[in-house]
Amino acid sequence: MNRQGMRRKILVTLGLILLWTGAVLAVVFAEALWFPQPAVQRGDLASIENHLVRKLRAATAGKKLGCAALVLVQGGKIVAEHGFGVANAETQAPVKTDQTLFILGSVSKAVTAWGVMKLVEEGRLGLDEPVMRHLKRWRFPGSETYREKVTVRHLLSHTAGIDDGFRAASFAPGEPLQTLEESLTHPKDMDGGTRRGVLVVREPGTTMSYSASAGNSILQLLIEEITNRRFAEYMKETVLQPLEMTKSSYDLEALAAEGRAQDLAPGFDASLKVHPPRRYTAQAAVALRVTPRDLAQFVLAYTRENPVLKPETLKQMMTPQPGTAGTWGLGQTLYVANDAGGYVVGHSGAAFPAAGASVRVNPATGNGFVLTASGGRGATNQLVHDWVYWETGQVTFEARQELVYARLGPASITIIAGVCVLLLWQFLRSINKRAKL
Repeated sequence: MNRQGMRRKILVTLGLILLWTGAVLAVVFAEALWFPQPAVQRGDLASIENHLVRKLRAATAGKKLGCAALVLVQGGKIVAEHGFGVANAETQAPVKTDQTLFILGSVSKAVTAWGVMKLVEEGRLGLDEPVMRHLKRWRFPGSETYREKVTVRHLLSHTAGIDDGFRAASFAPGEPLQTLEESLTHPKDMDGGTRRGVLVVREPGTTMSYSASAGNSILQLLIEEITNRRFAEYMKETVLQPLEMTKSSYDLEALAAEGRAQDLAPGFDASLKVHPPRRYTAQAAVALRVTPRDLAQFVLAYTRENPVLKPETLKQMMTPQPGTAGTWGLGQTLYVANDAGGYVVGHSGAAFPAAGASVRVNPATGNGFVLTASGGRGATNQLVHDWVYWETGQVTFEARQELVYARLGPASITIIAGVCVLLLWQFLRSINKRAKL
């Protein structure tokens, strides 16, 4: 074959590969755009409950999930509770929604916001006053233009302009735990990258940039500075106990001291290997451990009068904040409009090695969703979006995005398999032509 023929063959092969790749990806994105609705009947509680339970049972039976719990709230009442998998890897005890303690990851931020807003209600902290005037143990370093402008509102809505360069990766048993001040200045609990402390690099209030731990670490420090108490103690007395979240705590050592270490859900990783519980400096951001029923009590507090926050405060927390493009309130994600002038709100979170949690609540209907899980490779990720669709009839951007992520793995395998078949076909054609010559 001459050089021109070889070039043509290569171009044709590349064209076929691109065509095949494009066709597979087109199917993936078409499915995300047009077919993401779950097979549930809107308004029928049994329909969504059966759908979620079936998916979770299949995930645990198929070893795609270590353990999980589901609680559904309807009309301001807990109407369904289910446990899946084992709550103790050694004894194989089942998950109990009123006993097994799951770590919430970033869902902790939504609960922390209640503690912050309680101080605002009491007049001990101004929502729009610079936080620098309250900070004594640690202050934003340097003399940046923006650090004096950071307020509580900015920290709660992720619009403080912070560049922290780290995430709350946690500390293993036996590792020395950093203080808040040390973590904010020179974090050791990094997932990677260059270690550096918290800096304010953008005009606060203008742009949202999600802060995995730094923003809430500052709020944690702020609570301790103002109350002169440990953060976990303040939250227990001021928020958790009044909301009847009596078995929950931000403090792992406190749970162990109460003799409840055996109630901790196993720390399964993606392969369902169990890891020991981790400790966190950034308690406010990631470290809250709760029973699923306690977390449902938190959901219920959005739907009726509660002893912690006034209705007008909650309404303010569920109002879109400047710089967030209408997607965030104060410590709450605003997911979709609820046809009552408000939003379905909540938070999702993850924690090492493979824990996850999601909370959603529609204050207009009193309906809510609680899911806690440990282990696996995202088998539960789509379920919260299924509930939102059942509740509102809306398919969120996050639901479509999750579907794309879930399909990319199989799509990649399909693309590679197709390319291999194409190359083999080309190879066999070449052999056949040579044989004829």
